[in-house]
Amino acid sequence: MPEHIQPLPPEGKKKEEFPTYRRGAWWPAFSLLLLPFLFLFKPFYSVARKELNGRAALATILCFETFMLFAEHYSLKRGHWVYNEARIWGPKVFGVPLEEPLLYYWFPGLFVIVFMLFVKHKIEGRKNS
Repeated sequence: MPEHIQPLPPEGKKKEEFPTYRRGAWWPAFSLLLLPFLFLFKPFYSVARKELNGRAALATILCFETFMLFAEHYSLKRGHWVYNEARIWGPKVFGVPLEEPLLYYWFPGLFVIVFMLFVKHKIEGRKNS
């Protein structure tokens, strides 16, 4: 790795500090990567919304979000995962950038559930015709 990207060595960082780096000008790259999924989500949701069990979807998302928040916090603390400070919004929850729990933990789970209901609807539509 180039020198400007290297995380701090263990002896050079505080106990609660996570390894990070800053490269490039600030822009919310991680958030913008979600936009294509939002465009795909709308047509899938419009077909699957009648069959979507909101409580079950919420329970699935909350379980996943709880597990992932702790797993990512652990990964950041150990140095297995590093964020570019110039590509995140800025605020962090337990050292995890805010967009992770707000965007990337709940949305992929919901997207998979809605997509599978969409596929089920299409398969049943073919069987009935």
